Amino acid sequence: MSMLGRMESKVKQGREKGHVKGHVKGQGTRRPWRVPHACIAWGLGGLLAATPLLSQAQSTSWDLARSFSIGAAGTATHWRTGCLNTTQCDRNHTGWRLTAAWHFAPQGALEWVATDQGRVRAEGIGDQGLRSSELRMQGMGLNVAWLLPLNQEWQLAARAGIIGNRARFSETTVAVLGSEEYSRTRTDPMLGLGLSWKLNPSVSLDGRLDWTSTRLAPAPQSLIGGGSVPSHQWGLGLTAYF
Repeated sequence: MSMLGRMESKVKQGREKGHVKGHVKGQGTRRPWRVPHACIAWGLGGLLAATPLLSQAQSTSWDLARSFSIGAAGTATHWRTGCLNTTQCDRNHTGWRLTAAWHFAPQGALEWVATDQGRVRAEGIGDQGLRSSELRMQGMGLNVAWLLPLNQEWQLAARAGIIGNRARFSETTVAVLGSEEYSRTRTDPMLGLGLSWKLNPSVSLDGRLDWTSTRLAPAPQSLIGGGSVPSHQWGLGLTAYF
């Protein structure tokens, strides 16, 4: 091998080692997992494809008098965001969900939803000592729900819609009194699945999983990574029909 070839090989090896070293040293250098737009399209397509099956369901199999419904639930949210050079990163938190729906058909409903998706909190040591970053997320949106009664007591639900997510960031440094706060709002897609169990003629117990993905834009000094960040929210609550 010529001398020029050996020099190019060494340079290439050095770049590869530097890349691996930087990746291991920075805990959050990995890119946040992103959901391709094709996944959302497939999910919506699957819901639409199930419409003929829903229309064949017997409306009497889920015997609840309904025109409207309201619901409340406690939730737990997991955020798939990256944390940068941190000593602690908590991506799981609890929150709540409120819903109000208009049942325009035996197997269809238009649903308003308001949700507190909890927080992400990260801590690390920087040039000015201990630093903490916190992200809190709340949202409000609209869903179209497809309802599939299974029998007299159980019902499945699939939802698709949009949600306005408001992200509030807080940056605190021990060496500096007070904290820096800022927020950002954007409209994002939302998908969900649910299973309901009828407790009595007008109330049901509901388990639900919702997915959304928003694009975060934290400050450059934030310990919480930016970019496209999905979240999963599990919930358990009650719904009243009237």
